Amino acid sequence: MMNVVTVLQAVFASPVPWAVLAGFFVGAAVSRSLSRTAHRRNPQRARTEKWILFCVLLSIGVLLALAAVFVSTSRGAPDVRVLSIGCGAAVLSFLALKFRKSLGIPILVILVAAIACLGLFLQSIRAFTGETEIAAVRIISADAASLRLELLPKDSQPVLLTMEGQYFAPIVKVVIFDDLLTFLGAKTWYRFEGMTSFKLVKEGDSYRFRQGSTDFYFPRPAGISEMLWSFFEKNENRIPGVKTVQVEMDLKRADAQAREFATYAIVVRNNGGVEIVPRS
Repeated sequence: MMNVVTVLQAVFASPVPWAVLAGFFVGAAVSRSLSRTAHRRNPQRARTEKWILFCVLLSIGVLLALAAVFVSTSRGAPDVRVLSIGCGAAVLSFLALKFRKSLGIPILVILVAAIACLGLFLQSIRAFTGETEIAAVRIISADAASLRLELLPKDSQPVLLTMEGQYFAPIVKVVIFDDLLTFLGAKTWYRFEGMTSFKLVKEGDSYRFRQGSTDFYFPRPAGISEMLWSFFEKNENRIPGVKTVQVEMDLKRADAQAREFATYAIVVRNNGGVEIVPRS
């Protein structure tokens, strides 16, 4: 499941947030350098403090700008738009801090709107890229006729399976909700029934998938109850907010030679669908 740390990692993998923060600190440094100190009780001390704070803010801005450059160049050629975004953030920061009385309220409104947009952006990332891992599969051995797997369900004991064919597939019943409900926090409901396998059979000049005869079913499947899933399946068109109710079987080839004891995660996406992804 995607947590806050994962979301922040996804956000700061882009140079844009780094450029915005860099621009904010550079604008704050320039605003501080132009502040007057003659009217202070101790002008000399105030002037010294002003330039010390200016150096600190500018240093932070430069470090953040370098971070934006490194992130940008790691993904290809530096983008001029990132520089423009950083300059825009610096100008807004300077105006907001230098002219607090005349421009403070409009700038504050802009910042609040920007924070709200960022919050919606983070929510959309969490909603449409989040996932729930329901099991893992480790390939013990595989050949042209059969495969041997270790199934590691999330909340139950591991199971050793010997299956017919070259491909394995989880059997997962899912209830997928509309995008609006997903954005508001709804996640795909699932019922993890078991595992099946497929083999490639030559028919004429082409190959076709044929399901094997060695299916495995959990005595107590994880997820929603069979009664609840059946209710949604029968009333799919009558329940508002439900996109589809279906059975997912995502095929994955078991190739022990490519990677000894390769492990794959079976994940259910927040916005629907079941995937088998290599586990790092």
